[in-house]
Amino acid sequence: MCRLLGYCVNAAQLSLKDILGESDTADFRRLSEIHKDGWGVSLKGLEGDDTFELSEDRTYHTTVAAYLDPMFSALADMPAQSALWHLRWGSPGIAGVMENQQPFALDSIEFMHNGNIVGPDDVNVLDNPDFDVDRNIVKSISVHSDSAIFFAVIVGYARQGMKLSDAMLHAVAKMRETYPASSYNCIVRDAEEMVAVQAGRGGKTSPVITDFYDDYGWTGQGDDYRAMRFRDIRDDQNHGLGVLVASSGFRQDADEGWREMGNNSMLVASRRTGRYFLRSL
Repeated sequence: MCRLLGYCVNAAQLSLKDILGESDTADFRRLSEIHKDGWGVSLKGLEGDDTFELSEDRTYHTTVAAYLDPMFSALADMPAQSALWHLRWGSPGIAGVMENQQPFALDSIEFMHNGNIVGPDDVNVLDNPDFDVDRNIVKSISVHSDSAIFFAVIVGYARQGMKLSDAMLHAVAKMRETYPASSYNCIVRDAEEMVAVQAGRGGKTSPVITDFYDDYGWTGQGDDYRAMRFRDIRDDQNHGLGVLVASSGFRQDADEGWREMGNNSMLVASRRTGRYFLRSL
């Protein structure tokens, strides 16, 4: 049960504060009063004319809540060509250890997820030894996280030679064969693409979530908990640079260009051009 934010732009390098502004960056960080089980970020830049140097990135994970960690502000000031930001609220029974802090990374793919993958009997996919996934891939990510199993399925398809967006389509379909009512909201990135997915079960947000938001003075802001929204990133001359996509919880006004992805949809952005498109799952 987490908050996600990702962006990619073409040749520019922009920080989180450049894109969101001081006020909305502070509101995004404040979400960690609820999503307080640690946070992580992965920043990647551009090397040369069109070659992404994936080894020269900046990745940070901690089990400390973002609102208590001075590193959040420092990294929010750091320009990057692409960034993934994750505020963690651990699902019931999922350990709050460093191994479970996202974004996860394997095979030059990075991944972060908001969801709790359980069956109708409330048994988590972690406790299902019969679920068809390469356990060696899971061990390379985390053996304590249901999100790691979802990521392992994506990696498995990518290792078959699929581009990332196709691997994501196949992975969501596979997960839903056994866990059709779970949430697969996520953002994943490799050298070529950044892919965001809104794929939940629909319906009203659980009172467990809305009550937490109420308790922290954010009444109403948990009502659209499963929504994912996006907006264009533009320069001062209104030229398109790329795209920003995020889960809900902080200000995302339509008059500032925010649009809702809609359930069962996928946004695919090119890391090289910043151009993107939406498609159905």
